[in-house]
Amino acid sequence: MYLVHVHLRAPQGVGDLPPGAEAALSEVQPAIELAVRHVSAEGEPVLGLYLRAPDLHSAEHWAAVAWKNAARRIDGADAWTLVKAEVPLLVVDELA
Repeated sequence: MYLVHVHLRAPQGVGDLPPGAEAALSEVQPAIELAVRHVSAEGEPVLGLYLRAPDLHSAEHWAAVAWKNAARRIDGADAWTLVKAEVPLLVVDELA
């Protein structure tokens, strides 16, 4: 299982992601176990997707495709820009 962050950019004058984004992602990509929205340090919306995939590349690719397909189903979501879909790198303090 992979955690993929889908980074999005809002269209001019729009505040938050349209409701239903998380549910739509799970509908278009059955490999997504859980989708959670939060805000990046820069203030942009991020969707955290937990999905089952055979490898890292597939996980990131499936997440990007899932957003593009889900955005077509959600009123107003197709105006949002997909910035990137990537597995975040985590630093473990004990190893740093």
